[in-house]
Amino acid sequence: MYAAGIRESRGWFLGLLLGGAAGAILGRYRGTSQSRLSRLLNPPRRLPYVVPIVLWLIGFFILMSFDAQGKLSWVMAVLSVAYVLLLPAYLLGSLIYNLFIRPKKFKQWQQKFMCQRCGAIVEPDKFMGSWNSVLTRAVFRTERRSQPPNGIKC
Repeated sequence: MYAAGIRESRGWFLGLLLGGAAGAILGRYRGTSQSRLSRLLNPPRRLPYVVPIVLWLIGFFILMSFDAQGKLSWVMAVLSVAYVLLLPAYLLGSLIYNLFIRPKKFKQWQQKFMCQRCGAIVEPDKFMGSWNSVLTRAVFRTERRSQPPNGIKC
């Protein structure tokens, strides 16, 4: 359901300008769209490394401009130390998440199934060995009109 909801489009276009300056426009386009259901079923993503480092560096130079203005108050000193420790803490946390927690969540995501009849997303129960409904029909705003055959509960 996740992969079926992603659409990629590519192409080119040609246009003609009329008026004061006549000319032609030639271009290409590329895009991706995703359905609402596919967005609900996204796999767990990795936490980024590069963007936080760049944003931290920008903020670091702004912070240093305030620190370099003269006397350093105790509030600004505490903020400076906290800001300097923020990046290593984030990098350590994202490294732990990406190496240990995300693979487990990704494995659980791969084991989920969606009932084509009622729209419930089910995953295997870790303790009982059975299947439990994780996401009910209320999320999709659908209603069941009849019971499934053989008394199976969706």
